[in-house]
Amino acid sequence: MDYLNIKKHLGEDWLKNQLEEIEKKDWVKEGIPKEMVTNNIAFSVLEKIDEVIVKFEDIKNFSKWVEEAKTSKNFEDCLFELMALENLLLKSDLVELKPNNMISGLVPEALVKKDDINFFVEMTKLKSLPTSIQNKVDRLSKKSRDKFRGSQGVHFIGTFDFFKFENDIAKPLPQFGLLKRMINSRFERGSNSSILAFILVNIYVAYNPKLNRTFVQKRFDIINKPENKGGLPLSFFESIFDVNGFIEE
Repeated sequence: MDYLNIKKHLGEDWLKNQLEEIEKKDWVKEGIPKEMVTNNIAFSVLEKIDEVIVKFEDIKNFSKWVEEAKTSKNFEDCLFELMALENLLLKSDLVELKPNNMISGLVPEALVKKDDINFFVEMTKLKSLPTSIQNKVDRLSKKSRDKFRGSQGVHFIGTFDFFKFENDIAKPLPQFGLLKRMINSRFERGSNSSILAFILVNIYVAYNPKLNRTFVQKRFDIINKPENKGGLPLSFFESIFDVNGFIEE
């Protein structure tokens, strides 16, 4: 594949670097023999990025996202961000990338408007945070409060390392359930007043042997602030996300 859209926006140097990383197979999960994993999986990720990226060309501040992606994002990070944001494009009234939060002075990943509700969006892949689940939740909450200060927001969390595969089906590890319980506990205590929801995201590549094709799949698990704490109903979030399905434990 020529990856023409990646070359157009992220540049040939970025693509070359990603292809070199794919050959090293450092992206393969720890504990899985690298020789057992085909590079076609990673190539499918690049193909998906090439397919999705054009949907953002006319979105405000797309150029700001591109400049950041060129220097700080690998193909896994790009897929996570683009596919999470892609879900908001179809059913939202407006999506703006890299908006300025004038209150906090920080720059969340996006601003979303739906009917009379506005909220910021932030994104984090968990493997970049400390190993303790409690530390992860504390750091995620602080990052959210800082980015959303003076407003409200939704934090997408990449939880790819919290799953194992059994018979080609993604199964959540026990740590995934613990993460959910800790986040829910903070909401129940009334913490995180500016945070509307944490969206736990799993994105993986599925192979269909009959068609001899790979498909990038995405699953969301929505942990929203309870309505009696000032949150929005779960139905609101389900109505604005266009995904393959929701995670079931």
